[in-house]
Amino acid sequence: MATTSNSNCREDSQPLPNLPPEIIVEILLRLPVKPLLRLRCVSKSWRSLISNPKFAKTHLCLASVNTDYTNRRLILSSSYPRAAVKSCSLYSILNEKSDSAVELDCPLKVPNLRVTIWGCCDGLVCIGTNTEVFIWNPSTRKYKGLPNVEMSCDCFARFGFGYDDCIDDYKVVGFFFDKHTSGFVPKVKVDTLRSDLWRRIGDCPHRVPPDVVGTFVNKALHWIHLSESRDSNDIIVSLDLVKETYGEVSEPNYRDCYFYEITLGVVDGCLCILRNCSGACSDVWVMKEYGIRDSWTKLVVIPYLSHPSEPYLSHPSDWSFSTPLCILENGEVLLNTTTNLVRYNPKDGTFSYPKIYNWSYTYSPRSFSTCSPRSFSAYPYVESLVLPDSDADSGFQWQHQY
Repeated sequence: MATTSNSNCREDSQPLPNLPPEIIVEILLRLPVKPLLRLRCVSKSWRSLISNPKFAKTHLCLASVNTDYTNRRLILSSSYPRAAVKSCSLYSILNEKSDSAVELDCPLKVPNLRVTIWGCCDGLVCIGTNTEVFIWNPSTRKYKGLPNVEMSCDCFARFGFGYDDCIDDYKVVGFFFDKHTSGFVPKVKVDTLRSDLWRRIGDCPHRVPPDVVGTFVNKALHWIHLSESRDSNDIIVSLDLVKETYGEVSEPNYRDCYFYEITLGVVDGCLCILRNCSGACSDVWVMKEYGIRDSWTKLVVIPYLSHPSEPYLSHPSDWSFSTPLCILENGEVLLNTTTNLVRYNPKDGTFSYPKIYNWSYTYSPRSFSTCSPRSFSAYPYVESLVLPDSDADSGFQWQHQY
């Protein structure tokens, strides 16, 4: 009976649809990275397709324009109570769903060594220390180590990361400072991933801060130029990654209170400024048309979580914010402090604190824990199949215009 029943089931079942190859491609392009990596095992043709750089680029384009954040995650980094690099779902945080931080297979394996995130671009993360730099895709766990640069013991390095669409390659810019040289004029070198070779470019005509981390927007890295006198204004310096030339971007005309710190970021592909003021708030500005000073727009003013007179806070950086990690359509802003993630609602002036399990901080505005990671930071990135090197299966034969 069992045999007959199974036979009838097979006869009654509908045959699997035989989809045209171009339809299969369109379906696969809209899947998240994790199932795509598993689907490479279905067949040689699927493996060839999913591993193809053209497929990866098209998949990235579709994921980047997705406005519900389902393809975006946060890298969480801290140095206290121990060095840690984890990730969590940005979608879960924004939709107030509890999420667990996942330990990442970071290419830097030195125990208790704090790593620095130098930049994120197209799902690739530039991560490293003063002496080691890796380009890493946390979604696929692929990475590439950059060649070491010979430096004396009296030098230290900082880096920036971005994409040169003219040559279709990623570039890492290294700023190499001599500790004994005044004026913060570093040697500047560029490594192109395909060339795998550091080469010297022209020195920056402006002072470069020793803590520079280049913000990549509109094909260029940006950082704040430190004015040598209080009578002069700071400016935003740019380094065009295509032409490898320096330029300037005008700051907003603030016209109000004194501020002690400005940081750069990116919001919806636009250059962003977060200005920590000397009063009791931070404000967020966005340049809606790149290079047009009049397009600077103040989006939101965020009050500080607490006041420096409170005993558990010893420095302004303890209550100041990062640049926005994202801004929702309803105006809510997600940021991080030196201890945690914070979500601010400008409509009612309230703060909330997203819950992330398997993460080692415990913090509220009135309860400071000495076990909090005082160097906590978060970086948004889009999940992608982009490879950090040229090792790819390019044997895909289906004729399809991506």
